[in-house]
Amino acid sequence: MMESSTRKEMIMRLDFFIGTWTVEIIHPHLRPVPIVGETRFEWLDDSYLIQHTKIEQPEFPSSTIIYDWNAPTGQYIQHYFDSRGVTRLYEMSFESGIWKLWREKPDFSPLDFVQRFIGTADESGNAIEASWEQSEDGVTWEHDFRLTFKKTN
Repeated sequence: MMESSTRKEMIMRLDFFIGTWTVEIIHPHLRPVPIVGETRFEWLDDSYLIQHTKIEQPEFPSSTIIYDWNAPTGQYIQHYFDSRGVTRLYEMSFESGIWKLWREKPDFSPLDFVQRFIGTADESGNAIEASWEQSEDGVTWEHDFRLTFKKTN
């Protein structure tokens, strides 16, 4: 029973994200700048958080993401699916307005590079500044792209 109540508590902490956000992406190799889209976070039966992101630029994928709590690791887990047919599994933390994602091992797709993401929510909770980085060796990191999320409702 304890594991179930802990899971519920941890999932409910993601309530911060619920709503619709605009997303602006600054990618060094893609135009126009910024690439603009919309992302919507909603509950699936108060058990999972679902994120739908729609990007109208064909060079940048739209995605559907499912968030869950992984009790054995003490981390959230993010199941990522995008319009290119890419499926990935990320570990995640969200604490004190700091949102982190990372992928360090192969899952549904090969691991050609490791990835990490960090987003910081502003004091109002209505904006998140974030960026993705990648590394070939897990030691030397390179900036991939930047994102800004702004809550619209």
